[in-house]
Amino acid sequence: MNRYIYAISLFFWACNDEVQVSNLSTIQLVATEYILMPNQTTFFYARGFDKDGNRIDKIDVEWSSSNPSIASISNEGEAKALSHGIATISAVSNGISASKELAVTSTRRKILSEMFTSST
Repeated sequence: MNRYIYAISLFFWACNDEVQVSNLSTIQLVATEYILMPNQTTFFYARGFDKDGNRIDKIDVEWSSSNPSIASISNEGEAKALSHGIATISAVSNGISASKELAVTSTRRKILSEMFTSST
């Protein structure tokens, strides 16, 4: 009977819910919006990948903004536009980082969106 309890305990221990970042090779950032007007918010999401390109389901990241007076970002990835300008939003996990620009403007978003997409 003790062997069964040990085997079941070992199984559950192996299936723990801890974040595995030891194989993390790259991070990809995705946001719901990249151009905001002041006082609007958007969410940034970090996706982790190993060296073979396989997605790592859960990674913990530290978020930061290059200019917190233009855009702030919470620990959950929610960015808030504060004033006009461009801020770089970055995520770091296990020494791996990724960044995306967030523009804050009152100019029509369609025009800016076309400018951003036509240059890439």
